[in-house]
Amino acid sequence: MRGSSFLFTRASVAVLAIVGALAAQGCINQDSSAPPSSDAAFSDQTSNLQSASIYAPAAGDVLIAGGAGRLDQSLAAAEFYDPSREKFLPTGPMTDGRAGDAAAAIVGGDKVLLAGGFSGAATINNLALTLSGSVLTGADLFDEGSGKFSATASMNAARMGFTATTLGNGKVLIAGGLDNHGNILDSAELYDPASGKFSDVVTSMSDRRAFQTATLLPSGKVLIAGGVTDLSGDTTNSTDLYDPATNTITQAAPMDHARAAHTATLFTAGPLAGDVLIAGGGGGAGFFLKDSSAEIYDASSGQFLLLSSFMNEARMLQSATELADGRVLLAGGFDGSVVMAAGALSGASGEISNSAEIFDPADMQFVCVGGFSATATKCNPSMNFARAGQSATLFATGKLAGEVLITGGFGGVNQDAVGRPLNTAEIFDPKTATFRSTGSMNRARALQTATLLL
Repeated sequence: MRGSSFLFTRASVAVLAIVGALAAQGCINQDSSAPPSSDAAFSDQTSNLQSASIYAPAAGDVLIAGGAGRLDQSLAAAEFYDPSREKFLPTGPMTDGRAGDAAAAIVGGDKVLLAGGFSGAATINNLALTLSGSVLTGADLFDEGSGKFSATASMNAARMGFTATTLGNGKVLIAGGLDNHGNILDSAELYDPASGKFSDVVTSMSDRRAFQTATLLPSGKVLIAGGVTDLSGDTTNSTDLYDPATNTITQAAPMDHARAAHTATLFTAGPLAGDVLIAGGGGGAGFFLKDSSAEIYDASSGQFLLLSSFMNEARMLQSATELADGRVLLAGGFDGSVVMAAGALSGASGEISNSAEIFDPADMQFVCVGGFSATATKCNPSMNFARAGQSATLFATGKLAGEVLITGGFGGVNQDAVGRPLNTAEIFDPKTATFRSTGSMNRARALQTATLLL
């Protein structure tokens, strides 16, 4: 369904309200409208490369596709980061612009599945977010060898704000999201690379979910946690487990906190190997409040443990990346609140973060990168740009092995900048615990996908 148009008040879906506020004015100390010091960070064309050129990436590169662009328009353009040259190169465009979509690497096939998302433009006027376009059912396959996208079969439901998880059997689990009629979905489906088709999962999730997390566990099952459940912005602490052996979903133990726009990170090494760190996000019932708490999913017991130590800042729409030594880097995000009453937005305030912190499973503590500011009662600035809704990718091999690429997002050169899509990128080096700039993307992007090519 292309060309449709529908209206959400900024209270309609909490995460969309946050995204709308970030795009409009940054949700940063709402009386502030100071522009960023340089517009170069927001430019759609900052490199000397010709946008019409198509380059084919290689294994170890990072494919960056879609997202919301500088004019609040979903992007079809894609590019990749070459860590050997530390440069961004344009590759073929997708068949549709996509923001709030999902991507999953196809194991053994040198391909990436990109599905769903919103295609069109978003405008904000008088506290209303209008989406002129449609939520997509369509999906693309990216071919590393040619650097081109081609359409594959469509999903059974239109989805944005959903999850896509590559399973041990090579299939991709698609779960939840918001459809083309303003419905939050409790359904899931599977993409089979062998047939190139989607099929429905036999059972539904225990809750409707959008902007939830999905984590592949060592058992082969997928933990699906939290999310927005309705158009009033209510969030849930419920979780589900998907079992690929039976193609069914069963309800699991609840989290301690209701959350959406949070992060979930599997520990693959260290004392918590096999467990999952759930951090930040926002939650409530009829309101959406910032959360600095974190909890651990214990895979052996199937229970959640709320940590006694909190993050040094509340964060939602942040990134979370397990480092090679088993610690977790949490970077950027929105530190604020969106409050709703009687179905209407009654307040939105806060700021986009330019700080980061690391969770160490050895002592179960969060430590600020660059130290903690007792005066500001939060982490010292450590990133080159304030960001929310960015992507973060760990390099497993090559020149930058162990380092983390962070790209785009809503933000600015400082916390008082307007929250517009960024084209900037930076690298976190765990050896020095510092961020450094690394070129610029060819397009400013937020809520894009970033996939490490296999």
